[in-house]
Amino acid sequence: MVNCQFFRIKDICCIKSGKRLPKGTDFSEEITPYKYIRARDIKKGKISLEKLVCIDEQIKKKLSRYIINENDIAITIVGENIGDVGFCQKECDGFNLTENAVRLTNFTELVDSKFLAMYLNQQFMKEYMRILGSGAAQGKLGVYKIEKIKIPFPDYKTQQKIAHILSRYDEAIENNNKRIKLLEQMAQNLYKEWFVRFRFPGWQDIHFKDSGIGKIPETFSVVKQNEVISDYIGGGWGNDDESANYPIQATVVRGADFPEFSNGDISTCPIRFHKKSNYESRIISEDDIVLEVSGGTQEQPVGRTVIVTKERLERFDNKLICASFCKLIRLNKQIIASFFYYYWMQFVYDTRIIDRYQLQSTGIINFKFEYFLRKGDVLLPPSELMWEFDSKVRTIHKQIENLAKANENLAKQRDLLLPRLMSGKLEIK
Repeated sequence: MVNCQFFRIKDICCIKSGKRLPKGTDFSEEITPYKYIRARDIKKGKISLEKLVCIDEQIKKKLSRYIINENDIAITIVGENIGDVGFCQKECDGFNLTENAVRLTNFTELVDSKFLAMYLNQQFMKEYMRILGSGAAQGKLGVYKIEKIKIPFPDYKTQQKIAHILSRYDEAIENNNKRIKLLEQMAQNLYKEWFVRFRFPGWQDIHFKDSGIGKIPETFSVVKQNEVISDYIGGGWGNDDESANYPIQATVVRGADFPEFSNGDISTCPIRFHKKSNYESRIISEDDIVLEVSGGTQEQPVGRTVIVTKERLERFDNKLICASFCKLIRLNKQIIASFFYYYWMQFVYDTRIIDRYQLQSTGIINFKFEYFLRKGDVLLPPSELMWEFDSKVRTIHKQIENLAKANENLAKQRDLLLPRLMSGKLEIK
């Protein structure tokens, strides 16, 4: 076994808190160089750069003490994401950090912070931190609790070697993620080319007509949502533990999981136990759509969607339902193709047409689903063109699924490798 020394976190670094925005201020609507890291940006051992929000220069000055630096480690401390870990890469140096996270910084010479981030990112450590943070109405992982966590450290050079080995897996996962994004962009571009710019095969010979959503090709039509949706039902949440009343184990997809789920990453979806009647009426089938109907914000309205393909369902052993704040939508496939509808809903969301169906009576934004069924428009191309699009995009999504499954296997291998390297079962070269 590799010789290790156990140190409490407080003995090997400083723990510093983040800071919320000053009262009465908000994120900048303009793009600025001053970025703010939220809890949702901290996940899977990294700080995601994709959806960082901006703050203005004045707020940046007020929060100048609450930043994160290169090689620091961020840990989320409240809510459902307690114990998520993010290593601060060079690109995030100097960004402001949310009050819902702390940062580990100023490490002693005994510690390679990248090794520590990888160790803390192990699933068993995440579960341990969740347990430490439980007990209140809203769980919180206090600084004093983090300080007492003990970590086994091999010598410094061994830490660096382990971090280097595991980084190869992360690099392979990141390369696959880039390919997934390119494939998704291909699908979106095809949709826009055919059904926004209307440059589909044979478009040169098409005349246009007026419609309720503007000028469209004369061979297209516009129908209401309730004409293409054959069935729908609200989701369920189930229970933490198995019991006589909650005997069925199944995974739940939530609105919070949508960004990862859309790219084939299913690791954030929790496993819950459900009543038989609730489960059987809500079980997701091939090509069903899940629509988020509650919990949005001003910058992120509700109405996001995901599509669940046959290949995706198989990764859940065909046991998947959507959460309470979502709707399961089943389409009339004699009228509309699933992938066309999915990308239509993406278009409606991205162009903020979806804002027409928002309702905010409290701090939570809800979706006026029944009103949306009656009043929401759906562009309907000719059947042959729509199914040709569906076929092309379905092939793209199968490639995405294959890459996502490869990532799942890489992550499992990486997570199994760390304890084996530290136990001495595998030689560190």
